[in-house]
Amino acid sequence: DDESEASLLIPCTTLNGRSLFLNATQFWKRRGCLIGNMDSLRFFHLGKGGGGTIEFILKDYHVAFERNHPRPRFDLKLLRGPTTTLLINIRDPVDRFVSAFKWRALLFCGKDDTRVKYTKGNKRPPHIYPDKVCYGGDHQEEKQMLHQDFQYDPNLLAEALCEDSPDFETTAEKLKLIAHARYSLNDWLKFLVDPEMYSAIGPKGIRKVMALTTEPRVGNNHTSLLDWHTQQAILELYSYSDLNDEQIELILKHKPQLSENKKSAADKKTHSSTSSSVANIVDPHPLRKLGECCLARFFRDDYRLIKAMLPKHGFENFTEISPLQNVHPLLNSVCSWGSDEQRASCMADLESMIRRRAGFLDNSLGSCKNV
Repeated sequence: DDESEASLLIPCTTLNGRSLFLNATQFWKRRGCLIGNMDSLRFFHLGKGGGGTIEFILKDYHVAFERNHPRPRFDLKLLRGPTTTLLINIRDPVDRFVSAFKWRALLFCGKDDTRVKYTKGNKRPPHIYPDKVCYGGDHQEEKQMLHQDFQYDPNLLAEALCEDSPDFETTAEKLKLIAHARYSLNDWLKFLVDPEMYSAIGPKGIRKVMALTTEPRVGNNHTSLLDWHTQQAILELYSYSDLNDEQIELILKHKPQLSENKKSAADKKTHSSTSSSVANIVDPHPLRKLGECCLARFFRDDYRLIKAMLPKHGFENFTEISPLQNVHPLLNSVCSWGSDEQRASCMADLESMIRRRAGFLDNSLGSCKNV
């Protein structure tokens, strides 16, 4: 068996396009030799939706991909090729917004802040070391909005987005200042939502959309299964490459365990605003029901898009939310990949996002204050 493994070579491609054939041990030592083609896989990394975790795992498994972050990009690679597969991380829109608000508020230096002010050239940027470093003079308009206008409290912004709020229009504009919250799920997938845009997709363009969902799970200590979903995506992406089953099995068998340093780096990539090391910097301000309702209605079209991603049969509940119509068929099958367990888990996550907010989206109940 050892002799047969030694003779079984893994095809990979270096960053400069050179093709190599390595045994499993050499493959894992050669960090710059990747599985697949960087042009064929695109990762739409939505801020505050677990994208840092996904990016780290993809790189750890030597998957070749191109990433768009913090804003979407619709280019000819997606429309005409060679990009054929799109990965996108999906989190409940209200949860993602609140996380983005708290995260950006955390990154800016506050009054009497004891953290070091970030300067260009500093190798410890705030988004990696938020407990030690903060932005001082940068992004002043965003900082004023988060710290002064809304006093670190997402409730103040959320409740100003209520449909009957006199500040609705100005607040909706202010929201666009928040990096990571600036672009909604509909914004990221506009080229597959707008028929005029997706009519330009050619036969060699995008052919597969894979959702990587993050949603708190009852029975799983209220944590998401994002790591597991991403591991399942690795297997799927390997199968799209030139690897056969025997090569995939060999790669996984010889994969080294993460060192403590790499685990630490992985933790930093998650950009958490709730970890114990930074939780004392920004008051958590749990979201009140009024703000939750107003945000859910503000992001109504995102919930409609999520419902459009679910099969028509078996998910007829939650009539308060009608699915977006005339979206590209690719969006109707974002969970249609991997094992039966993976597919069911992906759809359960999307359904959970809708179920948690459905009561707020029933306009027949009146305004959010009534609800």
